[in-house]
Amino acid sequence: MWHAVFVPNWPTLRRRRLARELNNLRESIDMTIEEAAASAGISPSHLSRVERALVGVRVPAVRALLATYGASASMTASLLEVAQASAQRGWWHRYAGSIPDEYATYIGFESDAARIWNFELISIPGLMQTEGYTRSILQRGVARLTDGEIERRIEVRMRRQALLYREDPPTLWVVLDEAAIRRQVGGAETMAEQMGHLATIAVLPHVDVQIVPFGAGAHPGAPGGFVILRFADPADRDVVYIETMAGDLYPEGDADVQGAALAFDRLRAMALSPDDSASIIRNAAEEFHDRL
Repeated sequence: MWHAVFVPNWPTLRRRRLARELNNLRESIDMTIEEAAASAGISPSHLSRVERALVGVRVPAVRALLATYGASASMTASLLEVAQASAQRGWWHRYAGSIPDEYATYIGFESDAARIWNFELISIPGLMQTEGYTRSILQRGVARLTDGEIERRIEVRMRRQALLYREDPPTLWVVLDEAAIRRQVGGAETMAEQMGHLATIAVLPHVDVQIVPFGAGAHPGAPGGFVILRFADPADRDVVYIETMAGDLYPEGDADVQGAALAFDRLRAMALSPDDSASIIRNAAEEFHDRL
């Protein structure tokens, strides 16, 4: 289904935006990379990598490029702000070495997203997990992690969830296969807590949760879970994220991104309504409580 690529150091959203605008401005005046680079005091190879969002660029060089390109005052102010922001390190950078680079890249995109669409086949999404559920997942995961590494990753996952409660939270739409709420992870007590937590998050005004029941049969999510991140600026391309045993994937082709969106639309159509889904989640919580 996917023409996927492995991306260990994908550019941040701001770096992609800056790269796109600098490239458009240079091409709008038919200036070569060599000429533009000379005006900014950087090498042509470096500017080429900047325009492909492979590396960052210092603010003074951005200012020089914008002056060379004759950018308007408003565009100059906007892009200098983007350049400054792209150089800032997010909270997740303090966990460098404790989490994979691909995961850190994903957190950066997630923090900038205006809309998050998430389908999961057999587990609860990270943004909705309790500590106990996360711990059980990590203890049984493919990676052999030490107790200290597990606790650090739990800390990261809990910090990610803060975006759901900030002043400008993204809209979150989650579709779960029923297997995700039936599979017992970490025991009945862990699952009862997790189902209660899921039910609480599902009633937030910017969150929708739907369940694809077992009775729905085969569906487009059978290959596995995926996330679609959409941003406030229409010029910023959607990001599709797929976590696999072999590494994290970011399908980039238009057909891949459109295919993911179509699959998510079909999953939403096959799923129960948010209200009916909430009832199933509450019932699951009660069933796990009864097993204690």
